[in-house]
Amino acid sequence: MIMEDICKALYALPSGVVSARRQPVCRPTIIALVGAALLVLNFALVDDKSGAVGMTLMVAGVAMLLYGAIIAIVRLASDKCVPYHTTTKRYMRFRERYYDREQLAELQKAVARGDRAGIEALPTGNVAAITLVECYAPDRSIVAYALYEYSNFDNKLIGEVKLVGGNK
Repeated sequence: MIMEDICKALYALPSGVVSARRQPVCRPTIIALVGAALLVLNFALVDDKSGAVGMTLMVAGVAMLLYGAIIAIVRLASDKCVPYHTTTKRYMRFRERYYDREQLAELQKAVARGDRAGIEALPTGNVAAITLVECYAPDRSIVAYALYEYSNFDNKLIGEVKLVGGNK
């Protein structure tokens, strides 16, 4: 998996700055409850002759109820953990960007320096020849970069994961 290398490097930081946690089920549960409320509202209060309002509430309610319930059940049944930044008490965010092979040298230099502006200045592409995976805390106090090259139907890590910030 493309995220394993970057997650291992983050979990290895001293003093538990980043820990592995399961994603919470509160948001999908709230979405499911709002969907159920829309269905109750539709059946209890809406008396629409044309059926447009009732049908809209019913479709939105069923979609939200199913989405929220399915995501909540999957999160409860799964053992998958994601990086959690203990200082800000928020989950870390991931971002993937794709580059052409010609930009590999410049990209490696920018990643080695931890130069966010230099990375942002490079033009991105739509083909994943070179993939830059970035995992960062919401306040950007810790940023981890990993470069992957796609070859032989697999993403291979180029170099090592670069950690910027935090207590290395």
